[in-house]
Formats: sequence, structure tokens, C-alpha cells
Amino acid sequence: MPAIKHILVVDDDGDVLAILRDILEDRNYRVSSAVDGITMRQFLEGDDPVDAIVLDAAMPGEARATLALHAKDLGLPLVVTSGNPDDMQFALDNGIQLLEKPFKAQDLVDAIIKALGSGEPGQRLA
Repeated sequence: MPAIKHILVVDDDGDVLAILRDILEDRNYRVSSAVDGITMRQFLEGDDPVDAIVLDAAMPGEARATLALHAKDLGLPLVVTSGNPDDMQFALDNGIQLLEKPFKAQDLVDAIIKALGSGEPGQRLA
């Protein structure tokens, strides 16, 4: 039986965070969460390694660019969620997978599967 994958979901909206967590836990992922960039960085420095990150691009505080590139620099598969054209362009320019909002539960799961399967940090899949 394959090991359960650990996903870190980063979103400042508690309702969205709970929904994303439920979607992933229902598909047998282990999920941790962070509500901002500081919490994300602290979690990643801890002793509980993650297999991938789902990052909301539209959060207050630290810019999504530095958070996304930090995850990529750590070699972690990354899925950025956004409906903003600037975020879409950033993802394209930096080879980061973007999941365009609004999305369905299966779209999120498919994006995680692609991220985990690519073997490349912050990959962008055609």
C-alpha cells in the first residue's frame, strides 16, 4: 500500500481552507494548514515534511511570488490557486502549476496528482 501523501494547504480564508482540507482528506491525503506566509514558512521549517503545497495566490501579507518561489526552491510540488490574470501570468512565467478559480473538487485532486507525479518542484504541466 502506498504511503499517505501529506499536503500543506495555505489559505487565509478559514471557510475555503476547511473545504480544501475536507476534499483532500476525503481522498485519503493527510492535510496540514497554514493561514499566511509566516505560518507556511514556520511549518516547512518544522519536523513534519510535506509532499506538496496548495497555495492561494491572493493572501494578505507576503507576496504570493515569494511564497511560491520559496516552495519551488525547497523542491516541493506546488499548486497555486487563483482567478487573477496577473497570477496566471506569474505561474506561466515561473513554470508553476496554476489551478484557476473557481474549480471543482476533482480539479484540485487532479492537480495534486499531477504535482506529485511530475517529480519537479513547482512544475507546470501542459
